[in-house]
Amino acid sequence: MFEIGRIRFRALTKDDLSLLEKWENTFQVTLFARAEPLVFKNAQEIKDEFEEYLENDDKQQFILEKKKDDKKIGIATYRDRSNSVKNANIGTYIGEPDEWNKGIGREITLGLCEMLFFQKNYDRLSARSASFNKRAQTVLEDVGFQKTGRARKSSYLFGKRIDWIIFDLLREEYMPNRQEILEDVLGERKEEYIKETCKIRI
Repeated sequence: MFEIGRIRFRALTKDDLSLLEKWENTFQVTLFARAEPLVFKNAQEIKDEFEEYLENDDKQQFILEKKKDDKKIGIATYRDRSNSVKNANIGTYIGEPDEWNKGIGREITLGLCEMLFFQKNYDRLSARSASFNKRAQTVLEDVGFQKTGRARKSSYLFGKRIDWIIFDLLREEYMPNRQEILEDVLGERKEEYIKETCKIRI
C-alpha cells in the first residue's frame, strides 16, 4: 500500500472486479479515461483479464482510494517495458465522475512517478492520451511529462479517425525537479508526505 496527498494506492483484488465492471461500462469514464475510448467490457472479460494479470509479473494494477473516507475512485496501472533501460508505461482513470476536476488526477500521476522513479529507480516512463482528452494531457504535463510524438489517425471514434498524443518523462528530468513538483501538486500536503517517506528505513 502507498499513500500520497489525498490518495491511497492498494493492490487490485478479486473483490474489486464488480466495481471495475461498473466503471468500464460507464460512457463518460470509457470516453475520457481509458486507453481506447468507448471499449466496454463484460464481467467475464474483466475476470479473464484479472486472472491473466495474476499470472504475469510485468504489470501492476492499483485500486485508488481516498484516504479521508476509503471511497474507491479509480485505477492506476504500470506495465514494465524494460529492455536496456528500466522503462514503464503508465495509465490511470478516475471511475467516479464526481471526483473529476478536483486535482486528484495530478496526485495519482505524481504517485506513480514517486513509486517508479524515487522508489524503484526506473529510467523512463511513458504514457499516451487521445488527442481530444485535454484534461489528461494537462495532468501529464503538470507532473513533468513532455509531448514526444503523435500517432496519427490511430483510432476511430464518432465517425472520425483520431490521433494519439505520446508523452514521456525521464528520471534525469524528474529527480532534479522533484521537490518543486511535489510542492506544486501536493501543496500543504507535501510535508506530510515527505515526513512519512522519511520514516522508512531500509
